[in-house]
Amino acid sequence: MARAEVGAIASQAQGNMAFLARFFDRRSEGCDLASILADFKSSDPDIECRQIGMIAQAGAGLSFTGAKCPDWAGHRTGDGFACQGNTLVGPEVVDTMVDAFEATCGRLHERLLAALVAGDEAGGDLRGKQSARLLVARTGAGQPGTDTFLDIRIEDHDEPVREIARIVGVGGTLMEILGLLGEVSRADAEEKELALDRLRALLNEKREPRYLDWWESLASGYDNAGLIDKAVDAYRQYLSISPRMERVLRSNASSGDISRDVADRVFSES
Repeated sequence: MARAEVGAIASQAQGNMAFLARFFDRRSEGCDLASILADFKSSDPDIECRQIGMIAQAGAGLSFTGAKCPDWAGHRTGDGFACQGNTLVGPEVVDTMVDAFEATCGRLHERLLAALVAGDEAGGDLRGKQSARLLVARTGAGQPGTDTFLDIRIEDHDEPVREIARIVGVGGTLMEILGLLGEVSRADAEEKELALDRLRALLNEKREPRYLDWWESLASGYDNAGLIDKAVDAYRQYLSISPRMERVLRSNASSGDISRDVADRVFSES
């Protein structure tokens, strides 16, 4: 679990889920990580079967690996991270994860993903692959009232880490598209075509149905800017991805959402 500007905790091996809420309660009381770990140790008779990782808003993380955690079990901590695992193929899993996290530049989720990929490629869990999760909390980043910037959970999958990487990649592309659409909306008349062309260049390799809405936005942008030839081409690309969407475009044309000059040329050759 993670809370923005507070910290994060993971309870592993024979995890004690009661630790999660207690961690945030104690953090709200101003307790440091060492005090919280001492509390866990003193209150849990099975603490040697547990593995715990904690980080605060700033400073080094703190991990604990009980003596009865299944081999190989261990951890490493450093500035802003706590990395631990049990039933791993060996210590190289944790080591490569830490190395990847520290060597990767970029946003936190990119660094965490690099660590997950590195640990996976180093052999990961001795039992094989099944699940993975990538969670990042940031103040005001989620839906109203939440701080969940990113939470991708993959269950019962042959390649869970690769699936997380794929989803992050798709999300990154969508963020880039939204950024370019923002540039289009802010561009003046003289800059509008160049801004739309940048979006067109990105979409050129994105010819799957999940990108249809953005192709339509591109075509509509060209149309509204009076760039008829480019609008027609973009609508034709849209239809080449999904010919069944012709019905939707014809409806849009009937309601005036597509200019007559563009619609006549698109549908005359569809």
